[in-house]
Formats: sequence, C-alpha cells, structure tokens
Amino acid sequence: MSTVAIGATGNQRRPTVPSSSRLRVMGGLAVMAFVVHGGNHVRRGSPQDLLWMCNVAPLPLAAGCFFARPDLAAIALLWLAFGTPMWLLDIATGSGIILTTFLPHVLCPIVAVLAVREMGLPRRAWLKATGALLALVGLARALTSPAANVNLSHRVWSGWEAMFPQYHRFFAVVAAAAALTFFVLDRALSAWLGPSRRGAAEGIASSTPARESASPSSSPGSISRRLR
Repeated sequence: MSTVAIGATGNQRRPTVPSSSRLRVMGGLAVMAFVVHGGNHVRRGSPQDLLWMCNVAPLPLAAGCFFARPDLAAIALLWLAFGTPMWLLDIATGSGIILTTFLPHVLCPIVAVLAVREMGLPRRAWLKATGALLALVGLARALTSPAANVNLSHRVWSGWEAMFPQYHRFFAVVAAAAALTFFVLDRALSAWLGPSRRGAAEGIASSTPARESASPSSSPGSISRRLR
C-alpha cells in the first residue's frame, strides 16, 4: 500500500518577508541621523530642540527597522511628511539653517519611504501617528520652556497671532491639519503600495507559519489518495 499526497496550489498571494539586512541598514541610517543632529543640538546648548517632531522621528524609524515594526516606521514617515514642509516654511520666513538638520528632514524621509515600502503600511497608521503626536506635544509642553515653543506646545507660531488670538484655537487647527494630512497620506500610501498594505505589514510576524502552511501535508486543500 502506498500513499500519494497531492497539494492544491492556490492563487492567493502570500506576503513578502522583508529583508532584515536592508532594514538594519535603514535603521542604522536613522540612528546616525538622530545621534549626529541631536549631538549638534546638545553642543549648541539647545537639547530641548531634540523633542521637535522631526528630530524625534528617527527614533521610531530606527526601532521600526530594527524590530520589524511597520507601525513605528509609518508613524515616522507621516510625522516627517507633515513636519518637513513646516521646516521649509520656517526657513523661507528667515529662520537659520543648521547643517545637520538635513539628516532628519531629507535623509530620514527617504529612509522612511523605503522602510514602509519594505514592510508595508499597517491599518489606521494615520490614527496612530495622530495619537503619538499629541503625546509628544504633551511631553514637550511638560519638559521644554515656553520660549522654545517646541512642537508649538506653548503658544501661537510667531507671526500668526493676529489670525489666532487664542492659543487653544490655534492648536486645535494645527492638530486637525496634522490628522487630516496623516489621513490623506495614509490613503495615498495605501494606493501606492497596493495589496501589500496589509499583506506585508501584518505578515511579518507570521512569515514562518505562512511557509509551514504552504507545505502539502498541512495545506487545507491537500488531497490524499490511497492506492492499494
């Protein structure tokens, strides 16, 4: 008596397991950006500026790459996509430029895009980015001085006082604008990534079970025929 197992081949596309080596390189670049730019702020005597959203973003980006956490990488990407235009606006209105600031504002957005492309975009990334940003603003308000106004956590942005005589209305508008920007970018990234949005982001942790379930003996579509 012999047994022949015939495994049915399905057409469902399995998520692609991200490359750990590429993610390590991305994580290393994010760490380098934070250390170099952060060290420059400390050297200049302005360590509280480390809590600006774009300066913090390399940390979740690095953690997301090293630990294969697509939600952290997505938060960093959305933060940088919102904060970098504000940084450019600040430069256009006469703010000085610190040379190392190009690391979080230019290098890290590129790394974040590559990391999200590698790992996928998790569901409700925009909502997670909004919640994390509000927590960061609260932290900045508690730890930094009103004069620094890190993350606009204390007062209206300079020059906008006539439009927003009350701070709480100004902050509500900024928070709503951030959430809306995160949502629009979430939808755009979802359309760009296509089916890999869920597959890659949610299949990283279960990549091994996915490979095991593909074997003929464990596949639900396998057919065993006994030949006597």
